[in-house]
Amino acid sequence: MYVFNEGQIDFPSTWTDQTVNIISSTTTSEPGLSFSITRDDVPWGMEFSEYVTGEIEKASDALTDFTVHAQSALSVSGRDAVEMECTWTAKQGPMHQIITTVQGPSHALVFTASMPGKMSDNQKAEVRRILQSLQLSEPEA
Repeated sequence: MYVFNEGQIDFPSTWTDQTVNIISSTTTSEPGLSFSITRDDVPWGMEFSEYVTGEIEKASDALTDFTVHAQSALSVSGRDAVEMECTWTAKQGPMHQIITTVQGPSHALVFTASMPGKMSDNQKAEVRRILQSLQLSEPEA
């Protein structure tokens, strides 16, 4: 059974969840702080740290002026995680992101907080508070 905010649906158990959830701080169409949640398979035989390093390399190759300002290991909901603060230039202008990748039992969960321009210290603190409130449920057996 797949559960989402509005309800639940019974997909075959062999299907994989590839949803992207985007939550925005604004109630209008104006740009503001947004938060996305994506899921990604860690390739077979690859360590979590190798996966994170590879994703950073992909972003560096794909995004204009991509710069990592800080990176640290942490624990989120009792799981190993890596937080990276970065900036890059989109078509619309500069972007500031805090990307937190959490090691799950079957895949990585990637939480990306994005802000056009620059995040304030208060916004960064709120993003980190939100992440630490995460309570992952255990996978069904």
